Amino acid sequence: MALTKSDIPDLLLPGLKAEFALAYRNEQQADVVSQLATVIQTTLPVQRYPLLDNAPAMREFVDERRATGLTSQAISIEDKVFESTIAVERKALEDDQLDLIRLRIRDLANRVVHHRHELVVNTLTHGTSILGYDGANLLAADHPEAGGTASNVSADALGSAGLKAACSAMISRRDNEGVPLGIAPNVLLVGPQNMWTAIELVDSKGTVQSSGQVNVFNGMLKVVLSPFITDESWYLLDTTRPMRGIILQQRSDVPVEFAALESAKGSDSAFFHDRFYYGVRARYNAGPGMWQTVFGGGIEL
Repeated sequence: MALTKSDIPDLLLPGLKAEFALAYRNEQQADVVSQLATVIQTTLPVQRYPLLDNAPAMREFVDERRATGLTSQAISIEDKVFESTIAVERKALEDDQLDLIRLRIRDLANRVVHHRHELVVNTLTHGTSILGYDGANLLAADHPEAGGTASNVSADALGSAGLKAACSAMISRRDNEGVPLGIAPNVLLVGPQNMWTAIELVDSKGTVQSSGQVNVFNGMLKVVLSPFITDESWYLLDTTRPMRGIILQQRSDVPVEFAALESAKGSDSAFFHDRFYYGVRARYNAGPGMWQTVFGGGIEL
């Protein structure tokens, strides 16, 4: 039997699924989320993270092992279901406008990756109201530390003095026994309003001719830009550690799904509305991690 125009939707779906899968892989490779967050794969709808701060320091083995780690301090992250759906006019398929449809499918892949970026950054931008595992907010001035308290937030605008103070504060972090954690800030995360200031602070090389001083930040920090920071706040991160300041939790058993409601032979949408639907569905969420690895500046408490 010869093919007809009504056969096109059913024949097109496998190719569009492959188009989405390729675009999704490419978007993931170019995304900054892997540079900012600890990505956790889980099969649970709610994942509990007990005592995220650090393993105990090494000590001389003189009598017996001294185990630590049993604690009631923890946070829980519950995954959420997200979707994005596009409608395509049936006549667009019949008129062979497939390239335009493929572009929209690629944009669906972009939306998934871009949304996870948004969730990760929003965990920081709302860090003064998101409770962490230690009972304080992710960004707070009263984190418990070695019998006292410590701050990982400042109202200082982005500048040399504020950035130096933030670096010093992070490098000075200690565990509950007073042993330095070895925090090494390496990422400066900013929004468009601080983009040029950050680049001038970090990426300028050589010496400042007016003062003859070497740029101490060059080679130490990397500037990462996020459009989801819409004010003048800035964030210093240590992304060298396994546990970072933000957790992106993804379902390993429920992969990102691309599907269609498009069968011309049995679809209500095709019959009643003369259109087909293509959509993506995913389960993930973001939450606070190890507060010692993040510092927020330009923030009023």
